[in-house]
Amino acid sequence: MLPDINLISNRRFKIRNFQEDKAATLEANPGLRYDGKIDKISRFSGNFYLTNPNGELIESFGIIILIPKMYPNAFPVVVSVNNKIEKTDEFHISKDGEICVEHTYVANKLANASLRLYDFINYYLPRYFSWVLLKQNGITENLQEWGHRDKGTIQVYETLLDTSDKGMIKQFLERYLSAVKIRRNDKCYCGNGRKLKQCHREAALFLKSTSKKIIEKDIALFS
Repeated sequence: MLPDINLISNRRFKIRNFQEDKAATLEANPGLRYDGKIDKISRFSGNFYLTNPNGELIESFGIIILIPKMYPNAFPVVVSVNNKIEKTDEFHISKDGEICVEHTYVANKLANASLRLYDFINYYLPRYFSWVLLKQNGITENLQEWGHRDKGTIQVYETLLDTSDKGMIKQFLERYLSAVKIRRNDKCYCGNGRKLKQCHREAALFLKSTSKKIIEKDIALFS
């Protein structure tokens, strides 16, 4: 099953440009402020307030959000600026405090489809920080997350193609890379004989947002 990239697109109102996105973001997140642009990168900083369904504060987290110049075709960068979360792989934070809220390939797809900051914050930050609090309190039974590094990449392909068959995934990637164009009526790259439109066309379209050079290196993960 494909990651559901439509989940963060249910906007309460239409956001047409960065100024409207900034205004909507600040209105919905009173702990944040806009710091302006540095080298064409827009910066927000302050606190993200994690609240319960009644709007009551659960915890606040000091963060910086950086919006690359390719906005809205860019995935925001979130940095933790306090010591409330251990900076380790276990919590998906680098030593510099950069938080990994999504696998790179999914982030590429979202950015390619146009991603507003308001939607990004509304979708990702409550989920990430809620996940952190549960994990810190030892409530891990039903927590889901991508694996780290290569393990996470393998998971993404297994999710995209709905299989853990390494041979099939390798064949799919090799045929995807050799195809000049994704044609609906071509045989599916997975090798089951069905047409692409009846099988893994959505997976192939999903991969278009990531460089073929990167995908080519991934084949070694399934050898």
